[in-house]
Amino acid sequence: MLDKFLEYNDNRAKALTERYVLHVFNVFSPTQAKHRLGHNQPKVCRYCGKDESATAFREESHAIPIFLGNKTIIDGLECDQCNHHFGDHLENSFASYTLPHRPFQRTRGRNGIPTYKGHDLEVSAVDQSNLTICVGGEGGIDALEVEGKNQLSFPAVRPPYYPTAIHKMLIKMALAMMPDDDHRRFDYLKPWLLRKDHAPGFSGSIPVIEWTISGPVNPNKITCIVAKVKDAFSSSTYRYQFIFQYGNFQYQLVIPLAEESAQRKDFVFAPLILPDEHFRCFGLSDYQTKHFDSPDRVRGEKVSILLQYTGRSSDEPNGEGKCQ
Repeated sequence: MLDKFLEYNDNRAKALTERYVLHVFNVFSPTQAKHRLGHNQPKVCRYCGKDESATAFREESHAIPIFLGNKTIIDGLECDQCNHHFGDHLENSFASYTLPHRPFQRTRGRNGIPTYKGHDLEVSAVDQSNLTICVGGEGGIDALEVEGKNQLSFPAVRPPYYPTAIHKMLIKMALAMMPDDDHRRFDYLKPWLLRKDHAPGFSGSIPVIEWTISGPVNPNKITCIVAKVKDAFSSSTYRYQFIFQYGNFQYQLVIPLAEESAQRKDFVFAPLILPDEHFRCFGLSDYQTKHFDSPDRVRGEKVSILLQYTGRSSDEPNGEGKCQ
C-alpha cells in the first residue's frame, strides 16, 4: 500500500512538471529575509486598481495570512484599503476554519501560537517544542484512545466561517504571487474578491483538494506554487492552478479563467510536497474534495484531530495517563 502511494505521488510530480511551469515560493523561518512582491514597481493595487494618488500603501500586507505563520512574503501591490477588506471578510473565515489544528501544529501567528478552547478540551503551546492539552469530561484522556493504536482522537469544533470566503482567500493568495502578465487575466474575479457578501462568484469550477498530512511537520515551513500550463497542453488542461501547503495541510485548486468556466479539461493532481521518508515513517495521507461555494455561515462543524504518541506514563497525581 505504501509503495503504491509513493508511486502515485511520484507520478503526480512528473505529470505536474510535464504540463506546467511552476512559480515556487517557500517560507522556512519567520526570521528569514522578506520577499517583497512588486518591489520597485509603481504602486498600483492589483486588486482595486487604485494608485498612490487615490489610496495608501503604508501597511505591510501579507500575501499569505500571518496567522498561518507567514512573516516573509509581503505583497507590495496591495493597498491598505484592500488589506483591511481581506482581513475582515476573508481571513477571518480561514482563521476560524484552521483554528482547531493550528495549536496542534504549533503554527506561530502574529501573537504566537493560538489556543483552542472547546467543550472539555483546551490546547495550547508556549513554544514550538511543548504542547499542553487539557481534557475534561467523563473518562478524561482515556476516553479519547483509538482502539488498537497509539493514537488519541480529539473532538473539536470549528468557529463559524463562510465557505466562499475560504475559496476567495485561496484565490487571492494565488493572484498575489502571479507575474503581472498573468494576474491581469483574472481582472474579472477581483470585484468578486472585494465584495463584502459571500455569494459564489462563478459556477462550474472543480472543487478544492484538501490533503491531510500524517505525522509531525515543520511548523514554520510554507510552500506556495503558482502553476501555469505549458503551451503544448493549454487546450486540454486547466491553465492555472495554485498549490498551498502549511502544517499538516495541502490545498490545490484551479484558478478559474472566464473562458474555461464552461469547459471540462484535464485536472492534474499535484504531489504532496514532502520526501518519501516522511510517509515511510508516519504513514499514508489522504485528501477530501471541498466545495467552498456556499454563502451560508457554517456553525458547529465538528472535526476529529488524531495525535500519535510513543508511550504513556501513569505517574500523574490524579492517576490519569500522560502522553509522551
